[in-house]
Amino acid sequence: MNGTFHRDQGPAGRRPSPANGRPLARGGVSAWIGTARSWWWILVMALAAMIVPVRAVAADSTAAIEYKVKAGYLFNFAKFIEWPDSALPAADSLFVIGVLDGGEAFPVLQSLLEGKQVNGRTVKVKAVSAAAVGKDIHILLVTRASGKSPVEVQAALGGAATLLVGETEQFAERGGMVGFVREDEAIRLTLNLERAAEAGLKVSAKLSTVARVVKSKRAN
Repeated sequence: MNGTFHRDQGPAGRRPSPANGRPLARGGVSAWIGTARSWWWILVMALAAMIVPVRAVAADSTAAIEYKVKAGYLFNFAKFIEWPDSALPAADSLFVIGVLDGGEAFPVLQSLLEGKQVNGRTVKVKAVSAAAVGKDIHILLVTRASGKSPVEVQAALGGAATLLVGETEQFAERGGMVGFVREDEAIRLTLNLERAAEAGLKVSAKLSTVARVVKSKRAN
């Protein structure tokens, strides 16, 4: 995109405008950005709702409800992250979501996501072990119940183009790429763009707007 951007201004010195075409007043740019993020968040949650039937959620345990919500997130990660061609070599290559689990996550995710279509590819949900993750996994969820650290799993992946997602504290800061964080009874995201880039993954800027971007921390 051509043009120089200045604070509170658009290309060529013009202030960004909302949908009605009128320039934003001073201080309006922050409000406009906040509104855009709010609408993006609503879109993400609406897409998640398409995966998670409300009636099914109402009858489930707390853990099952949690993983139904996370199923929606995982499905949307597949939409807003680009994998290298080598990770999906054929037109009919399956999109594989791996689950490293020792609890309730796998059956919930499999029942909701198996056979879904994402970017023209069929989703396969696969239970894996830390000792044999395999390089055909595109998204790997490491649950609390697995007892595995992101560093351990990263070593097992051996540099594969896998989005490493987890639930333990500071998962994205300590070797993972996306962390699920519980805050005020809601599930939030942390995102380590550096780790994702190292694996050859391109993360949409849209996803970055609904996550807290974090940096890697050295292991103690």
